[in-house]
This record gives sequence, structure tokens and C-alpha cells, in this order.
Amino acid sequence: MPGMAILKSSSIDSDASGTTTSFLPNDVDLGGDLLAEIIRRLPLDSVARSRAVSRNWRAAISDGYLRRRLPLHMSMICFPDNDDPFGGGGSASLPLFACATEGRRLEERDIGFFPLHDRSVVCDACNGLLLCRAPGTRDFYVVSPVTRTWAALPRPAKDASLSVLAFDPFGTSPQQHYHVINFTGWRDRGAAVEVFSSETRAWTAHEVDFGGVPAGSLSGASVHCHDGAAYFLASDPDCAVRMDLAAGAGLACTVVALPEPSDGHGRLAHCGSRLHYVCSDGELLKVWALEDVQRWRLKHAVRVGGDIVEGGGGEVRFLAMHPEKSAVVYLWSPWKLVEYDLSKRELTGVAWEFAKGARNRVVKTWLVPSSCYLSDCFADAPAGGAMI
Repeated sequence: MPGMAILKSSSIDSDASGTTTSFLPNDVDLGGDLLAEIIRRLPLDSVARSRAVSRNWRAAISDGYLRRRLPLHMSMICFPDNDDPFGGGGSASLPLFACATEGRRLEERDIGFFPLHDRSVVCDACNGLLLCRAPGTRDFYVVSPVTRTWAALPRPAKDASLSVLAFDPFGTSPQQHYHVINFTGWRDRGAAVEVFSSETRAWTAHEVDFGGVPAGSLSGASVHCHDGAAYFLASDPDCAVRMDLAAGAGLACTVVALPEPSDGHGRLAHCGSRLHYVCSDGELLKVWALEDVQRWRLKHAVRVGGDIVEGGGGEVRFLAMHPEKSAVVYLWSPWKLVEYDLSKRELTGVAWEFAKGARNRVVKTWLVPSSCYLSDCFADAPAGGAMI
């Protein structure tokens, strides 16, 4: 693996005579392994800010080899619990964006950098990005609380009854792009849809056929995206509908029957390139992997309640699957988030608790490999916010 000279020729400052000052002599070349070990120990915000030091730093931190070595960071969207005595009254209905800290705390991220935060509502969240909309308008914004950047979208042609954000930092595209899917009219087995692409900065209108699945059976609350496609769970029949978001695909949909009913508790996830279906009755957690087009294999069936909740009997909900380790899942229980190994049938020891006194109900969570991926998706957008 060729070495990367992040500091070999990076100019940080110049004195009055125009002489360039560097951190290291020109003949010093930090190898990729050493550089990765240094950067992976930086706080999440520092990785994002270091991209602004110089073009050389930005190029090195964006290098694919380094990015794959950076650790995964836990983030989520949650709501203060309605019974929370510390919730502050009316704030109980407002969604919060939280990130895990080094101290194993889940702390709310301030989005005050977004100037319209107090006049917008969060429509959706996906892999570190928030989709916001000004109520009563067609004004949409995509916001990254980690990199403290945001972009205003051009107005769509029609009002939407459902808006979905699709962003996959593990995608194969060299430049990470996101999509916003607006459902503007429902058909018996399809919908009128407008889709915004951050790559083209434009909305396109489509008439979508859900592959024979009734529109009323699709769930807008359990949407999953992976590598240029959005996946919707549906009931009656119990299936997953895959919507292809690639340019020229026309939002073509394919249907995959589920191995068992979701009963409102099923979730879709990807580990590597394989689709997984996870369902739970509160204690027994089942994980299925899609082996081919229509064949599922049961990989795990584990009772997890007693391992998570002291004394057992408490609520345990599946939130996410590790994107690289198929046996590792993330579970919520009041009022913490834990990492659980289904093969070993035990907690890994990794757990995050909300800040003292906070009782929050997590609705979506994700792991992304550093904030670098989150800032790339705004590279072609008009200047809406600055990374600080």
C-alpha cells in the first residue's frame, strides 16, 4: 500500500516574507497505517474540521484506504419520553439528534448552526443526515449536525404526503449523494413521486408501480436505503419493496416476500452487500439473510430480554445491525443503547446511556465511518452552511 504524505507538502501558514511553514520536513512521509492510527484517535468533530486545514489534508483524509480504517460512530434520532420529568413540557414532541461521546454518553447535538432550526420540522433522518421542512411550505433542507453543514433544496412542483431521505455512506459511488423521495399522490398499487438527487440538484417526476403491492400496505416508518435503492416494508402481503433510485432506472420496483410477518416490529438492514430482515416479539430476536432473489436463511434466533434488562421482562427493541459484522446488533432498552453479539449470545460490553436524567426513546440509529462521509454529500451544493 503506497504511503500518504498528509504533511509532506501541506502548507499551513506563511510568514510575511512568503516563506511556507510546514509541520514536518519535506522528506517525512507518514504511511497510511500510521496516519490512520493518528486520525482514528481524534474526536469526531476534529476529523471534520481537519479537512479545512489545507487541500493536502482534505485529500489525505478523503482517501478511500484511510476512510475504511476510521472507526464507526454511533448517532441517532430520538424523542424525549412523554413521561420524562426532565423533559421540559412541550419539548417532549421535538425530535433530538444525539451522538455517542467518548464517555459512553448519548448527548444531544446542538443544531443552532442551522438558521431555520426553530422554524422547521424534522421529516426524516438517514445515516447522519436530517431532512427538514418549513411547515406549510415546500421548502426542504438537508442538515448534517456532525459536520454542521446544511443545504437548501430547490422547491418541488407538488406538495408531499410523505417525504423520505435516502443516504448511504457505504455506497459504491465515489462521491456520496443523497435522494429525497416525495410521495405526492397515491394510486391503488403505486404512487406519483418526485425525487430530488443531490448529484443533479433537480427534482424529477415519476409514476411508480409497487410491483402489485397495495400502496396502503407500505410502511413509511421503516424505510431502509442501501447503495442507490430504498427498501420499504409492506404488509398484506408481507414483503419488501425495493425502489431503484439510480439515474435512468425510473424508480423500478422489485418485490421480495418476507420469511415471516413483521407485525409492525420488522426491520430491514444490510451487512456487507446482503439484505437482512430482523423481527422481534420483544424478547426473541430473529435475523434472516437473503441468500438469493427469493430465498431467506435464518441466521439467528436469540432471546435477548434478560441479558439487556435487569431481571428481564422489560422492553427491548432492535435498532440497527453492524454494517460489517452480521452477528452484531444494536438494541434499545430504557434508557440505554447496547451492542449485542448474537453468536456469543452476550453483551459485548459496549453500551451507551443518555445524559443523567434524560429518558429518550430512540426511533432510528446508525453507524457511519467518520464525519468525512457526511461532508462529502454537500460538496456540489450551493453554500448553505460552513463546516466549523
